Amino acid sequence: MRNNKDWKKTKTIYWSDELNDDFDEILKERPKIPKNYRYIRRFHVLAWIAYYLIAKPILGIHCFFLGIRVKGKNNLRPLKKTGYFLYSNHVAIADVFKFAAYAIGRKRVNIIGYSDALSLKPIRPLIKALGLLPIPTDFGNLKKLIDAIHHYINEKEIILIYPEAHIWPYYTHIRNFKDVSFSYPAEMNKPVVPAVTIWRGKEGRKPKQTIIFCKPIYPNPELTPYENKKFLHEQCLREMKEVSDKYPQVEYIKYIHVEE
Repeated sequence: MRNNKDWKKTKTIYWSDELNDDFDEILKERPKIPKNYRYIRRFHVLAWIAYYLIAKPILGIHCFFLGIRVKGKNNLRPLKKTGYFLYSNHVAIADVFKFAAYAIGRKRVNIIGYSDALSLKPIRPLIKALGLLPIPTDFGNLKKLIDAIHHYINEKEIILIYPEAHIWPYYTHIRNFKDVSFSYPAEMNKPVVPAVTIWRGKEGRKPKQTIIFCKPIYPNPELTPYENKKFLHEQCLREMKEVSDKYPQVEYIKYIHVEE
């Protein structure tokens, strides 16, 4: 896996593997998920306070000062009474919390992601309060993750997935991604919402993000779950690429493809 360490100095990144190269700005060794990690949170007053009165306001204010804008929220209105899966490109460390804390309203967002964010000790409690569902490496926690996904969808909440898997900071295109994560909405017969982050601003200056929510994509009732996994993946990828290519973007980091 390629991971350029000097891109901040040169503003150039060389990549060779679209699916596996990772350019995380704070990449550290991923903490091991404890066997007793709680994937389904207990409802109590302290948890409500941690989410709505601490994590969401603090990180929401941070997103405001980052200059993040949101478009297409009207596309989410038909989904108020159901759980759904949100898929987004992965272009900044703020991706960890920007949807839960800022872009989405009162509906809770649960984020499937690597355990990297848990290595950020100062904000670890906030990240956990915002609903991080860390990707496990053992079967026991994998079962708990799947149970949590079903639980939160049944509670009419949102499951946020970054299908590109790895961060490419300030990248201005949509990378190809695998279809494995689309098995969840296909099996549960739930809608998929593509979301695209684009970069706006002036050349030479650090750009700001605009989040664009696309229209929901529903499983085809005439297809099997396996066929719907392929269908949802293809539709979501196509929509994200079309939206990303539609808007002019500022290229703050230059990405250059090289052969291994």
